[in-house]
Amino acid sequence: MNKELKVGVIAIISLAVLYVGVNYLKGFNVLNESRVYYAKYDNIGGLTSGSSVFLNGYQVGMVSDINLLNHENQQLLITINIDQDFDIPVNTICKIVNQDLMGSKSINLILGNDVVLAKYGDTLVSDMQSSLQDEVNAQILPLKLKTEELLSSIDSVMMIVTAVLNKDARENLRNTLKSLDETFDIMNQTMIKVDKVIDNNDDKISSIIKNLNDNNDNIASILNNLSEISDDIAKSNIKNLLNTLAAASNKITNAEGSLGLLINDKELYFNLQKSSKELENLIKDIKENPKRYVSFSIIGGKSKLNKNPK
Repeated sequence: MNKELKVGVIAIISLAVLYVGVNYLKGFNVLNESRVYYAKYDNIGGLTSGSSVFLNGYQVGMVSDINLLNHENQQLLITINIDQDFDIPVNTICKIVNQDLMGSKSINLILGNDVVLAKYGDTLVSDMQSSLQDEVNAQILPLKLKTEELLSSIDSVMMIVTAVLNKDARENLRNTLKSLDETFDIMNQTMIKVDKVIDNNDDKISSIIKNLNDNNDNIASILNNLSEISDDIAKSNIKNLLNTLAAASNKITNAEGSLGLLINDKELYFNLQKSSKELENLIKDIKENPKRYVSFSIIGGKSKLNKNPK
């Protein structure tokens, strides 16, 4: 083998090793057969070629290429090389996620549950995780709203404090406190007087308490008697008696029976009144003119009624 051929073979081998080494450093294993799938995104958030593809945290492939689709509203077509052997259902999701706090992106495969498997070259379902900024904004937004509500409440409190601390309000507050002080003084004086009354009548109060203690049995007996009387009243047929009285009252009110007619008949009332008046006049006339009704004979004659008094 001549020198030039040796140099050519060595150069070809070097280029092949260089190609394999560079691709290996990028994450591509050109010696192993890989499966190719695609996914379309409106925004890839900084995903680059060579980004890792994970399944349950285990790297199963790489992003091999990214192309801009001008004829499809500038969508981005991601080419994914899968070098591990596992089944991929057609509803598997390729989700772009944050790989670290620095903003590096990767793809997580979320296997679907469809019985139909994706074929080589199929386009999988795409999805994208919220960015770190979006997550921070989502956490801060409620805090921002609460802070605004707190500031509004503080503003209302300050307005109330300002209103309370104006001249008229301070004067009213001062008068109120003064009235409270006077009330407390009066209560204090009253308590002093009550203490004096108790001290001056300590013997009497003690005597009353002693009498109550001595007559505790009598008081208990009286209470028991009252309780028994109350029970007897409750057990008695008072309800029937009240119903009877109510029925009698209704009959009187409705002019039923003699008493009802006597009370409710106006004509009978006026006749009785007239008769009473006439009887009164008759008695008065008899007292004033007894001779009209009775005559006496001194010699023994019989008395007789004057049947026709003038």
